[in-house]
Amino acid sequence: MNRKESKMFIRWCILGAIGCGFMAAGDWLLSCISLQQTDTGLFNRACYLSGSYGLWRPVLTVGLGAIGGFLYYFVVKTLNADIDEKYRKTKSVQFLCGIFTVAIALTIHTWVATMAWFATYLGPRIGAEAALAAVTAYQDGMLPALLPLYLPMLLFFAIHFVMLLAGKTCYPRWMLAFHPVTWNLLLAAVPDIAQAMQVPVATWMSVMSQSSTNSAIMVWCVAAAAYERKRSACLAGR
Repeated sequence: MNRKESKMFIRWCILGAIGCGFMAAGDWLLSCISLQQTDTGLFNRACYLSGSYGLWRPVLTVGLGAIGGFLYYFVVKTLNADIDEKYRKTKSVQFLCGIFTVAIALTIHTWVATMAWFATYLGPRIGAEAALAAVTAYQDGMLPALLPLYLPMLLFFAIHFVMLLAGKTCYPRWMLAFHPVTWNLLLAAVPDIAQAMQVPVATWMSVMSQSSTNSAIMVWCVAAAAYERKRSACLAGR
């Protein structure tokens, strides 16, 4: 990259990190609640079903997701620009999967917020058991339509991961330590490991697991910006 391209790339990374921050903030609004041992999944939580969860939270979650979804476009540009220009077909597939990922991220964000809103609204009105049955039916009905949408998202990150692993990007392989795939697995696995070790259920487990994807991408955007800034400074000093 020349100096102008480097500045633009760093700007994309910063905007992408901000977008991930908005999306992660929405995740935190959904998961920063007092958990109980009986809580399971994304919406079967006593805080929701008792009606004590503020209904403004899922509404704000959707708003934050809309802003974050808009800025996710810069994440797509950042990850696509990393891949070597010699692999144009791969870059094209990865870019298209990335554009689709922007829409998927907002869709899933809204879907999860909607389930939280339903559980909170219906719980005190028709009873926790009936509310849970209604939300479960809604989830089961939507899953067949939503699950296939995860494939382009998985391809978007997997293609970049494989290209980085194969040395086909502008980064050294040690940058895999900051890759979204690496951090997503780490953030999602730690709460499961803690539970397997019989650590008492805590809010941090829900927060870390539910915000794992957006937090992982934010880590990469910051690391990529720092690497490019250092590389650009080194070239300028020669």
